[in-house]
Amino acid sequence: MDKEIVGNVTMDEPPKYGLKFALNHEFPLKSKQLIIPRPKQIFEMMPLTTRYLKYYLARKMQKRKPIMDYIHMISAQRMYGCPIGGIGGGTIGRGFKGEFCRFQLYPGIYEYVTVPECQFIVNIRNAKRETIFQSVLSTYNKPKKVLQSWEWKINGSDCEYTALYPRAWTTYDLSKYGIKLVCRQISPVIPHNYKDSSLPCAVFVFSAQNVCNEQRDVSITFTWTEVLGEPKKKKATGKLDLERYSEENTCGVTLEQRIVDQPCTFTIAKNKQENETIHEGYCLWNSAKTSGYVWECLKKHGKLEPDPSQTPSPPKTDGKKESKEKTKKVYKNDSIGLSSVISLEPGGCGSTEFCLVWDMPVIKYKKDCKIHKRYYTKYFGSDGIAGASIAAYALRNYKNWEQQLAEWQEPILNNSNVPDWLKSALMNELYFVADGGTIWFDVPDEFPETDPRHEFGVFGYLEGHEYRMYNTYDVHFYASFALAQLWPNLQVVLQYMFRDSIAVETTKHRQSLYDGKSCKFKIKDSIPHDLGDPEGIPFTQINAYNIHDVSEWRDLNLKFILQVMRDHRLLRAYSAPFGDERCRSLAFIDDVRDGTEDDLYSRATGQADDADHSPPPRSPAAPPGPGEPAAPDRPAGVADILDLLYRSSEAVEEGGEALEPREAPAAVWDCRRYLADMYPACAALLRRVALWDEDGDGLIENGGFPDQTYDAWIMTGPSAYCGGLWVAALSVVQTMARLLGFEEDEREFSKLLEQARASYEKKLWNGSYYRFDTKPCNSEVVMADQLAGHWFLRASGWTDPIFPEANVKKALHTIYENNVLRFLNGRMGAVNGFVGGARGHIDTTAIQSEEVWTGVTYGLASLMIYEGMHEQAFVTAGGLQSTLVKMGLSFETPEALYENGNHRSIAYMRPLAIWAMYQAILTRPCPIVPITNGQALHPKENNL
Repeated sequence: MDKEIVGNVTMDEPPKYGLKFALNHEFPLKSKQLIIPRPKQIFEMMPLTTRYLKYYLARKMQKRKPIMDYIHMISAQRMYGCPIGGIGGGTIGRGFKGEFCRFQLYPGIYEYVTVPECQFIVNIRNAKRETIFQSVLSTYNKPKKVLQSWEWKINGSDCEYTALYPRAWTTYDLSKYGIKLVCRQISPVIPHNYKDSSLPCAVFVFSAQNVCNEQRDVSITFTWTEVLGEPKKKKATGKLDLERYSEENTCGVTLEQRIVDQPCTFTIAKNKQENETIHEGYCLWNSAKTSGYVWECLKKHGKLEPDPSQTPSPPKTDGKKESKEKTKKVYKNDSIGLSSVISLEPGGCGSTEFCLVWDMPVIKYKKDCKIHKRYYTKYFGSDGIAGASIAAYALRNYKNWEQQLAEWQEPILNNSNVPDWLKSALMNELYFVADGGTIWFDVPDEFPETDPRHEFGVFGYLEGHEYRMYNTYDVHFYASFALAQLWPNLQVVLQYMFRDSIAVETTKHRQSLYDGKSCKFKIKDSIPHDLGDPEGIPFTQINAYNIHDVSEWRDLNLKFILQVMRDHRLLRAYSAPFGDERCRSLAFIDDVRDGTEDDLYSRATGQADDADHSPPPRSPAAPPGPGEPAAPDRPAGVADILDLLYRSSEAVEEGGEALEPREAPAAVWDCRRYLADMYPACAALLRRVALWDEDGDGLIENGGFPDQTYDAWIMTGPSAYCGGLWVAALSVVQTMARLLGFEEDEREFSKLLEQARASYEKKLWNGSYYRFDTKPCNSEVVMADQLAGHWFLRASGWTDPIFPEANVKKALHTIYENNVLRFLNGRMGAVNGFVGGARGHIDTTAIQSEEVWTGVTYGLASLMIYEGMHEQAFVTAGGLQSTLVKMGLSFETPEALYENGNHRSIAYMRPLAIWAMYQAILTRPCPIVPITNGQALHPKENNL
């Protein structure tokens, strides 16, 4: 087969790595969302449940959805492949069997529907121009009441689906009819490319090969219909417009409708063949009345043609009698279709491309008078007629996108330190960045040029598809590794958004559902839990979460501080993966020298080596520790680094074909300005947290209610989780003060840090692990997440032993032996709480203590890698990932799993923490273990 190649990737064959299923695949493990509390838990939750039901009924009476619906929970559909669409413009789900499903077009609102009229159809004709095969390109069950004449004839066992987000491949073996067919799906979700990543579109490339000895014509037809009509109502038969546009040799059809009272225009486009016009290969049709014409037209002609019966009759002529022949009824069309034909000689191959665009440029929330413009309107306008322009741009640039994707993904996929299952999981978990109910608005007039939001807008993604709160911060703490590494300016934007909320204090009160007490929505010097509900006014009406008084949560302020320092480290080096040895480790990033701390260019080119430097200051980002490679004096592959960072010249595809010139990547936000802008907020937040040290020992205490991210699991007094975050944050702010020259602050926080470290070890270390808290009944509870503070220090480049190294290693081994291996033999990651001892068992104190949190497991595995426990890390995370795949939970990864296989809260933010594992691998690659035949062997992968 002639192969279309971009970079080193063969584009008409699926990649080696990725999620792979036959189109008739059945998942071996069952899973559903069914939470069955234990009797003791039910009794303790009764007051909360009563108040929740009152809140739920009040929301229903207001015709509003609760931010968390515990009455009508949604079980995983166990059917999804890669969703389509960029970041912040809405997404459309796709099932791995070929269907279009799970529409998220109005921000934050999901419609779990499969629309059978939205499909691809293949038609194969022989040398005599006779149709020998025609079928919908899906193995999803044929609908019973619509599209009666359409046929689903694809044999699932002859087809394979491969997902490696943001692309997917489906291979169809139609050799019986002389054809092999591949559909490649591409969404522009491209690290460090903010313009193209914001586009609401996807490209579908169909490659066909003739494997018989006579000519074949292969026709691909793309059909679309009005979607998301009002529930229990007929379609509104939205306005249809045919549009002929001349830019870049494309043609297409458009369908304009309204979604939640917002205008949205769908565009299907293709590249025009020579001498082809828009008047060929298209059809407007009515999904209920004329779908039969579509099917028969394809069978007869091999491509679509306008339906003559849908053309209105000419007006009556004066003086002539009316014909007695009954006038054929003309139906109002609600659907569109576009065909493209590939003619193949024996042994030949060819391809055709389609683009789908949904242009919904502005959003107006019901309670908000403001009009919000999506980020892509910065480049394509907000007048609602950009569909054709975006489609032409996508069809012209998709090969460039794929080259950029290859430059990003290949160093990861070819990195022998990364297990095969992790290569796939890293990419596919990124779906949530776009498909997390994400909003991204352009706001250049609202902020000065000294603020990143002036250039990069405001950004928000939901806690989960069912938990509708934007930028839930205690969860983003784990998920932030994906944004910080791949779209660092969006992480910076999010941090500035939260920084601006710190000084806010509201006068408005509400009732806390947990204890019924009245509390303010927000108090000063606190990080909010979230930035709002999609049914309210996001980014203005903050703290939509109403179960607890989150101003009393111990972890939120500390998590902001820790993220600032982690971000500072990554911003300092623009840590995109590069194709050279330097990217095997972050040691080069941490090799800070006076005058070049923030200038990758001077350090990469060696200019830093030519200068006379004084010794580097003592820093948490000191030289690498034992087992970590030393930073080279002058990195190899300098040309590659500079080429990727500063390229703006014309790219050339292998084989000599010129690609579209690409724009230079956006510069990351200046790390010095970032640290200086964030420090006052960090110092204020830390001093606010210090008020929770009630006994003056330097260590904060929890309040005896769920006052942290585990919002159904009570901590009392000093705790491993919050105490560890506190100690880590003290170390971070002390370092910030030193770097910025605030000597008095440095002395203040240094003294407090030493006191806190001593108290933490004295009160919580028991010789094997850090105690959950100081209550005697919890003395044997091993918490999987007890080292979260130390984890973030390691991710920020710390090598100083803020927590004793021996204690950290011992605690990790204790967690591994109990929470991982003694829980389902390591097949489901790390359970949150485990009661140790000879008769060890899951901690059943709370619902959340007996859950496995996917994101926490990935974070734990990341820390294990930092501490040199690579084998344990890959067993811990690999067992969980294998179980998720077997349950069919890909592209809707839940927050939690239970021992019985059930899950809670589908499609959740926290699993993005898997990207912390990749950062850890770069910092501390796997040690190579020699074997007798002289070859290298890496620690055992977990391919359960």
